[in-house]
Amino acid sequence: MDCVFCAIAGNRLPAHRLYEDEDFVVLLDIFPMRPAHVLIVSREHAPLLKDLSGSARERLLGLTERVALALRSAGYGVDGLNLLINDGPASNQHVPHLHLHLIPRRSGDLPRLLWRLLTRFLPLGRGRLEARLQRQAEQLRDVLARSS
Repeated sequence: MDCVFCAIAGNRLPAHRLYEDEDFVVLLDIFPMRPAHVLIVSREHAPLLKDLSGSARERLLGLTERVALALRSAGYGVDGLNLLINDGPASNQHVPHLHLHLIPRRSGDLPRLLWRLLTRFLPLGRGRLEARLQRQAEQLRDVLARSS
């Protein structure tokens, strides 16, 4: 069995997909730290950044900028964005497959962010969360489609 991100990239598992190309799949995190928490997932199984092919590494930052602009256009991360790659188990990498997090931030949101960090994997309010993820996905897909 391959990893969860390989299964998503291969259309064997569902995801809230926002955009995809030959190197990456952009989707919403199902355990978001903040609203519209986006992942850019490599199509190739590369556990660490050093394992990603050079061509994909070259394209990653450009795609990250495009997604960040789309988030801000949709009203997320206007005050700031965390760009995060957990590169290896000691860095809290839960899935050993390269993915970059874009976490929209707002001024003064640190207490809520810390609370979410502690509770994000608990099954609290999953039904409401799923509906919110669906709305965010539709909104961000539309913004990304207009930006191409």
